[in-house]
Amino acid sequence: MTRRILAFLLLAFLAAGTATAAARKPTDPQKHLNKADQAWAAAIRIHHDDLGPGDWRLESSQSNGVAAPQGCKEPDLSDLVETGEAENPDFSRRGSFVGSGAAVFVSAKQATSAFQRVAGQSFDRCMISAFKQGLAGSGARLRIVSSGPIALTSPAPHYVSGRVRFSVAGPAATVTGRMSFYFFARGRAIAMLLVASIAKPMQPIPASLEHRLAVLVASRLHQ
Repeated sequence: MTRRILAFLLLAFLAAGTATAAARKPTDPQKHLNKADQAWAAAIRIHHDDLGPGDWRLESSQSNGVAAPQGCKEPDLSDLVETGEAENPDFSRRGSFVGSGAAVFVSAKQATSAFQRVAGQSFDRCMISAFKQGLAGSGARLRIVSSGPIALTSPAPHYVSGRVRFSVAGPAATVTGRMSFYFFARGRAIAMLLVASIAKPMQPIPASLEHRLAVLVASRLHQ
């Protein structure tokens, strides 16, 4: 059940307009991709070597047809033009998950506009909504321990984030963890990072690793 929750949350956010979902929708940006910006977008995202030691495994993106959580409006980016994009390689490790993606736009003005439209929604509220939506009918009980933005010193000119700490009580066990979402923009590029960490007996992601990954993604927005 834990894996189902994490997958649902990732897909919900990708469907909410981070420019990395695979399925083409009327609200998606126009695609005028070129080789240089494709390479730049691919370099921004998290790669396997960034994660350090451990049994990190590739996860395929399955965002097709997944709707945004209730109350989280999917922004219309159809008047904007992407020149580069990088869909996730996503990575999992015994209950924990790291997803990332990036997009490059034809101009800095368009990238800022895309950022502002996506950032207009409350990420922690959307994560909580996605949790409730994913658990509906399962019989599990969700408790939100805390939620709010993540402090990060000047990671990029444009930055928003959200983190939810939670516990889910089911028939067999209670699991605790955190979900963190980072969204950055600099110049013509935007990027997102999603980190899901489930506590023991699963293998949680240390806060130090999460912080390093967020700083790494933000730093790669420089062209």
